[in-house]
Amino acid sequence: MTNEATLRLQGAGLTEEPSVNPVKSVMRNTFIKVGEYASVKETLDAVRESELDNAAASVVFVARSSGRHLGFVRLSTLLRADAERPVAGLVEGRDLFVKQDADREHAARLLQRRDLAMLPVIDEANRMVGALRFDDAMDILEEEASEDVYWKAGIGDLTHHKEVVRSEKLTSGGIGYPVKVRMAFLMVTLIGGLMVGGVIDYFEGVLEAIVALAIFIPLVMDMGGNVGTQSTTIFARGLALGHINLKQFFRVHIVRELKVGLAMGLVLATIGGLVAWAWQGAPNDIPLLGVVVGISLMFSITTACLLGFLLPYLLLKLGVDHAPGADPFITTIKDFSGLAVYFLSAAWLLGISG
Repeated sequence: MTNEATLRLQGAGLTEEPSVNPVKSVMRNTFIKVGEYASVKETLDAVRESELDNAAASVVFVARSSGRHLGFVRLSTLLRADAERPVAGLVEGRDLFVKQDADREHAARLLQRRDLAMLPVIDEANRMVGALRFDDAMDILEEEASEDVYWKAGIGDLTHHKEVVRSEKLTSGGIGYPVKVRMAFLMVTLIGGLMVGGVIDYFEGVLEAIVALAIFIPLVMDMGGNVGTQSTTIFARGLALGHINLKQFFRVHIVRELKVGLAMGLVLATIGGLVAWAWQGAPNDIPLLGVVVGISLMFSITTACLLGFLLPYLLLKLGVDHAPGADPFITTIKDFSGLAVYFLSAAWLLGISG
């Protein structure tokens, strides 16, 4: 059975299998409901007397005289209708409801697909017992998306279970696991820091020749670090929400991130280069200093963008706990390569021997 067919059955209340995550656990008990013989005027009066927010008051549910759910009427429809007209004649969505034991994710997807503000939840007697709100449905879909993404990526529930276990061990219980995992990656940062120090030591002659170069070292390093953090955060959220398809990672997502990095790098490199030239380059007769800073920023920002997507992806594919692991690698690679480019371009453009 296709997902669409399943949703149609779910929406018509025809599926009877109880769910481990039923919609009744997240439904709201506050909504506006009137009888089928109520007039438009009486229904609007009920809306005015309600203390519900605008989203909840935008839909009025209608019940038969027997109490069975009939459908709903949108507030916009009521405002355009004749005041004395029976509200039953304006009812829509007669088949749009879910049973209270229906799966909450299916209910949320039905609400999303039909673009509803609220979805009625009924009991076995077809009486309305609650409503699923749009904002609650979006929260459900965000929560469920991570597991769905793992299945689509072909790594299934086992990987999702591993992620849950890893998260629990990192945030609760003994400190042995978090210390071991985090220290392993921080050792990369320690070694990388020593390597960066080696780069600075190697180009000591360049720094001695033009002291102004030291002023912009934090700029080159910090800008790349912030961009890398942005990219890893965007990757993690996109993966969790299903916006990143791992099967199209290199063909779509990494290419897009490269374009983003180049665009941001061009803008920030231009600004940083102009400031460097006006602040230290022109006053100290080093006109190409701005070009050096610009080239370094362009490289650092673009590299950080790519690493922010690429490294979490590789760690995920390797089955490594990527939560504490991506940033130390990004910091090390970005700092080492960024400073190397900075000093190499300075030595080349400014005619200084290391």
